[in-house]
Amino acid sequence: MAETIKILSGEDYVNHFDSKAYTGAFFSEIEIDGYSFAKFRLKTLHKIYSKGNIRGKVLLEIGSGPCIHTVIPAASWFDEIILTDFSPSNRDMQEKWLKKDHGAHNWDNFFKYYSKLDGNEDNWQQLEATLRPKIKRVLPCDVYNQNPLDPIQLNQVDVICTSACLESACLDKDAYHNAMKNVISLLKPGGKLILIGVLNCPQYTVGSEIFKCFSISRDEVINTVKANGLDVIELFDDDSSAEEGTTIFNGTVVILAEKK
Repeated sequence: MAETIKILSGEDYVNHFDSKAYTGAFFSEIEIDGYSFAKFRLKTLHKIYSKGNIRGKVLLEIGSGPCIHTVIPAASWFDEIILTDFSPSNRDMQEKWLKKDHGAHNWDNFFKYYSKLDGNEDNWQQLEATLRPKIKRVLPCDVYNQNPLDPIQLNQVDVICTSACLESACLDKDAYHNAMKNVISLLKPGGKLILIGVLNCPQYTVGSEIFKCFSISRDEVINTVKANGLDVIELFDDDSSAEEGTTIFNGTVVILAEKK
């Protein structure tokens, strides 16, 4: 009898998510085996931030994973950046990078690429030196909680960024809507949301484990943002996809929106 493959979700992120395998598989380079979603994210974030009007005191990233690349563009625009994640392993990877510890993921190529977009490739190390002290806290986060940062009570922030988080945390449409509502509660009126959504992704592989996702369409993501009291300012699309093995997705959307 063939062995049943267990697909993980929810609390499994606490004990079974291999952060090092994740960063190695998806973020060892800007572009891996034809997957250009990381390059698309940085190019799009450069378009958003280079205008100079997405700025403020605090940027909160919800569900950072073990990554820091999506806050690289924010380094010069905020006084404080807060990273969060549900998985202890992911938070440990973030802390290792902040402390320059052994075993930290090497994000040099991402700093170099973003600095090149900025026309300042030779000074990429300055960008890294600017970002590291801006990241003041790495916090636990659970988007299923009405206050995702509970027990911490945080004043509403200027900007929230979230990338491939809600579709990974949620298993159905209602859960996705409620998680979005919980996240948006941390954003001040007039504050901006930058949401990077991976589309039509029922599952993905990390190391030897398969994790379930909520497979959501572009229109469903946009409608959920609008239904939670935000006006969409700008949309950016990427058609990169994967349909090999147990990692499946078809497209990415980046949404810049403002809370009413």
